Amino acid sequence: MATALAISPIALAPAATDWTTRLIVFTPVIGATLLAKFAIPPLGAHGIGVVGPLTLAALLIGLGSGCMLVVPRRLLLFLIMLSVLGLIQVLRADTFSLSSLALMAALGCSYVFAARAGSIDAAQASRFFVDLTTVIALLGICQFLLQFVAGSAAVFPIETYVPAVARTQGFHNIAPLYWGSNIFKANGFVMLEPSEFSQLCALGFVTELAGRLRTLRLAIYAGAMIVSYSGTGLIVLAASLPLFAVLYRRWSLLLPGLAFVGIAMLFAEPLHLDVLVNRASEFGSTGSSGFARFVGWRDLFDDQLWTSTSAALFGHGAGSFFEAAYRYSAAEMSYSKITFEFGVLGALLYFTFIFYSLFSTSAPFIVRFAVAVSFFMNGAYATSVPCFALSLLLWPSVEPPGRSHPRLVGATA
Repeated sequence: MATALAISPIALAPAATDWTTRLIVFTPVIGATLLAKFAIPPLGAHGIGVVGPLTLAALLIGLGSGCMLVVPRRLLLFLIMLSVLGLIQVLRADTFSLSSLALMAALGCSYVFAARAGSIDAAQASRFFVDLTTVIALLGICQFLLQFVAGSAAVFPIETYVPAVARTQGFHNIAPLYWGSNIFKANGFVMLEPSEFSQLCALGFVTELAGRLRTLRLAIYAGAMIVSYSGTGLIVLAASLPLFAVLYRRWSLLLPGLAFVGIAMLFAEPLHLDVLVNRASEFGSTGSSGFARFVGWRDLFDDQLWTSTSAALFGHGAGSFFEAAYRYSAAEMSYSKITFEFGVLGALLYFTFIFYSLFSTSAPFIVRFAVAVSFFMNGAYATSVPCFALSLLLWPSVEPPGRSHPRLVGATA
């Protein structure tokens, strides 16, 4: 495990240091959840919420107070990655977006820091994460039920009462089950979209599995993912749960899992679960979310990336994906955007840095894996999953080798 390197620490009283460090470490996930829909005008019109400025402020305060330290190996990989990708942009002699490159650098830079040892560890960060996500999951269930007895103002209060200029724009905050439906997918009141709500609940589910494994909380997460009617969280679980059963040898979970599936099938019609099941057919339907995220990029790559050795190795330049992908109905996913813009060589360097940062932390392996899956299938520069990763994996203090355990001990309710 890499050793953290201090940068100009300022002496603080131990109690104040611990409290300040906890607040700093938890700021990204609070910003990406409870405050996700709020923005500072006029940034909200460009899809930029308060989470970005809040995370940057937390990092700067952490560095200035000595609560946050540099992790040398992460920094080394980050500098290598950034130097090579920046050099490729210059040598290609094509136009590229400097702002896109700067955004990638800013997000990546936040990955190279961690809290001072002894202030907050992975177990404490996990406890906070599951407590917060349980509350948001409960809010999502209540929100879904509330729409049958109350008006839209009560179901979507932020969209109703907060002026548009003070909200993060460009997201599907209010999403009906299907075109023309008067039933809406839950987003937990505070999450930007049902898909982000579903993804958050999936990460909470996996983190709880690696901790105390409380059945009631797992049921709350499962119920919340159902009322989100989004397949994003289900994909995270589909990748993580088989690995969890093998690594942790928790075959006893199969029976409760089958029971849950049986109950879900029993209530499939009143819960409109056919909408969720039908999402699987989207992968072959042009214009659907599933096609855009997982299929559309293949035609784009066949036409514009694999046709040239130079393009395949070095890409088309930072910021080029959006315009190119438009006529292919391809959505921005981290793997498709990074590969198209920086080529295979750039993608290898980029994901080596990202996955080293995620997997070299002291959190349980299954939690690291679930976050990595979420990152890989999320928007490359979207703030949600990176901020979950900062608070859950990256910013908790780096621990010496041998301190990481496959299962959290002593988690509290």
